[in-house]
Amino acid sequence: MGFTEVSSLDAEVTIALGKINKKTGKAYPKQAEGYYLGSRTVENKRGESKIHFLKTDKGNLGVWGTTDLDRKLSSVGAGTMVRITSTGTKPTPNGDMYTYKVEQDKTNTIEVEAAAPAYANDEDTGYDEGTDDTESEDYSSDDTDEDAVQAAALAAAERAAANKAKVEALLKGKGKAK
Repeated sequence: MGFTEVSSLDAEVTIALGKINKKTGKAYPKQAEGYYLGSRTVENKRGESKIHFLKTDKGNLGVWGTTDLDRKLSSVGAGTMVRITSTGTKPTPNGDMYTYKVEQDKTNTIEVEAAAPAYANDEDTGYDEGTDDTESEDYSSDDTDEDAVQAAALAAAERAAANKAKVEALLKGKGKAK
């Protein structure tokens, strides 16, 4: 019997496509492209939100979900190449709604093991409500928020330490660890 590693839904950077980072005033990119890995639900100060994960050539990218984006990505299979483009806003009775164009290339896929969501109460960085007057072209290392990257790395290290402690406690309870 062989073991295979289960990938987790984590990202080096989490962004809100087509919006402005309120901390820096810098525009998030309007477009992201990569292999869709899946999504997970997280708790934040606004309630529950989804983060969608893309495997890009620069690492895993988290994209904060919106009603429109969540609906469109729900029909995309894990491992499928996607391109997500912010298309602006549309008026609704509850206020303006961010809209997105989601394209998929079903002929360009990768094998994705079942992803294990990180803790549901993680507070990922990067979500800032803003306007859609951005000019960014694509996701690139120049478009990242350095504080968000550091916070994400710290959060990942804390999760890893917590996981290790839980495993050690479980193993000690069964007499299998020192």
